[in-house]
Amino acid sequence: MADHPEEEEVPFVDYEGEEEDDLNNEEEEPVVAAISHAVDPHQVAMAVAGAGDSETEDEDDDDNEGPHPPAAAKNETAAAGGGGDDNEQRGRDANQSKQNGSSGNNSSSSVMDKPLAAPRYQPDDNKNDNGNDKKMMPRKQQSSREHVGAYIPPAKRRLLEEQQKQQQKEKSNQSNDDSNANKVTPIHIQRQTWEKLQRTINGTINRLSLTTIKPLIHTLFQNANLIRGRGLLIKSLLNGAISSPNYAHIYVTLIAVINTKLPECGELLVTRAILAFRKGYARKDRMVVSAVLALLGHLFNQGLTHELLSLQLLTILLDGDPTDDSVDVAVGYMCIVGRQLTEVSPAGVHAVMERFRGLLHEGTIGRRGQYRIETLLKIKRGGFVDYPTLPDEEHLDLVEREDQITFELGLDDEGLSGEEGLDVFGFDEEYDEGEREWERIR
Repeated sequence: MADHPEEEEVPFVDYEGEEEDDLNNEEEEPVVAAISHAVDPHQVAMAVAGAGDSETEDEDDDDNEGPHPPAAAKNETAAAGGGGDDNEQRGRDANQSKQNGSSGNNSSSSVMDKPLAAPRYQPDDNKNDNGNDKKMMPRKQQSSREHVGAYIPPAKRRLLEEQQKQQQKEKSNQSNDDSNANKVTPIHIQRQTWEKLQRTINGTINRLSLTTIKPLIHTLFQNANLIRGRGLLIKSLLNGAISSPNYAHIYVTLIAVINTKLPECGELLVTRAILAFRKGYARKDRMVVSAVLALLGHLFNQGLTHELLSLQLLTILLDGDPTDDSVDVAVGYMCIVGRQLTEVSPAGVHAVMERFRGLLHEGTIGRRGQYRIETLLKIKRGGFVDYPTLPDEEHLDLVEREDQITFELGLDDEGLSGEEGLDVFGFDEEYDEGEREWERIR
């Protein structure tokens, strides 16, 4: 057999110890990091210094004890009293303290190098945003935010307004007449009065009916200054008539009563109705045109408008080549004003009816328009019996014809103004004078 070369012995290297040291170092870093966030750096430094001093004291004790006894002496001592175990334990403790000292120095340097994290903000439920203690705050101060924009019930608001009025009356009685003449009511009081006036007018218009019209008229005169709020009144009446044409005769009865004392209100309503008809006719809005015509028709029946305006409206609807919608609207308006117009201007009614007959014979309109004209001719032969001037004379005949004021406004009049500025609030320097004037009128 051939001789094999001798294998070289590979020196044994213990890697387990190094791996354990690496693991120990890796485990110590997060612990030190956690300590750095929780402990003050000065306390850590003092703790490290204390550990170093303990190591020095242990080494000095070992040096002072002198040379260690041989192994035989150790065995004898162990057999005698077990003192060798104490020495071995002391040696292990010394080595462990050295390792702890070296790691402590490294950890202290890493702790000092790393900045401390700022403490997280934890809100205190017992303190408010300003830092004040809620328990120590008075109850009124805690609930001050709850009263901002708080809802006031209508009954309580009326009570407060009555108290405010009473206080104003007491102050006015104490002051002299000269001082009252020179004094102007503040703007905030005028605004409050304006808002109350608006609520009163809108509430009255919404509650109007055949049975409630008389008491509501009395209430309106008592609680609302119609000189100052005539713009609000006419706006509410016109909007109600357009949205609910079936109540137009009730709205007109209200304005007929007011017109006997305040002709400005009646004139403003007629003017705005004419302007609304112009605008709706230009836009070809049948709903607005028919609603405004119903309002104007009842105004004519109550004596607020002249018969010339009614004839102009019928002429413009039937002029030229009318459509079925124009004929339908004209027939409806003729049914409202036919009876009263026949008494006032029979010649005008005859001319209008001849125009209807001409359209029927020409055949230029559709079947629906022809049927409406034939129905109107039957109603005219019956004398408009089914279409009285006042639908309910018991509740709507509240003003004598002689006492009524008639406005001779035409459809083609120029310079008509709706006075939209009366619908919005404005500071009035003659506010007190207007209030005294309304007291005399009502």
